[in-house]
Amino acid sequence: MFKVAIIDDEKNVRIVIKKLLSILFSNCEIVAEIASIKEAKRLLPQVKPDIVLLDIELEDGNAFTLLKQLPQLDFKLIFITAFNAYAIKAFKFNALDYLLKPIDPSELQHAIDKAQKHVSNAKELKLLIDNIEEDKTSQIVIKTTNKIHFINLIDILYCQAEGAYANIITKKESILASKNLKHFEDLLSSHGFIRPHQSYLVNQLEIDFIKNNALVLKNKVEIPISVRKKAEIILLLDS
Repeated sequence: MFKVAIIDDEKNVRIVIKKLLSILFSNCEIVAEIASIKEAKRLLPQVKPDIVLLDIELEDGNAFTLLKQLPQLDFKLIFITAFNAYAIKAFKFNALDYLLKPIDPSELQHAIDKAQKHVSNAKELKLLIDNIEEDKTSQIVIKTTNKIHFINLIDILYCQAEGAYANIITKKESILASKNLKHFEDLLSSHGFIRPHQSYLVNQLEIDFIKNNALVLKNKVEIPISVRKKAEIILLLDS
């Protein structure tokens, strides 16, 4: 059996999630249905859930206020949210799971399955809270098939497409991430990364100069520039 706490100030949402969990998982025990931060602070340490489904906006504050006030983050966490572009981008940077309202049964099942296999996300939660509070992102969480990496953005040299995956080349190591290059382009394009070629995403801070149809990085690695992208890249680097 695994224990789940549902924290959402909408009673109908709690009812729907509880019903779906009973249908999808025969080994799931709902140990708490909670509507507020105050109640969550009191109950969570008592019921000790394995997984918490947490709405971002609660009647007496938001999820991040609650997480900062809990003595321990010793549970797996899945966020629940109505669409909020900034919050969702923050989740993606930290590789945390979230569910959009209205709750889709297959997405709920997938998120619970992943949470059960995941060891812990306390460090990821701390990073998420820091990023959202300071309205900036300095790190990204990159998951591989068997490890979680916390990487400073300034340490990434470039990313290279590897089919459905992406190879993240940092100053120290190469990491084969379980997401494709488009995923990282969506996250990093507003943080000084440019895509000069369909197979590459490059940290602008690492570019030394342009030579013919290539970007030469400070470490002398040459990244190709596609013909259709060359004028755009030159303009971007000159700006």
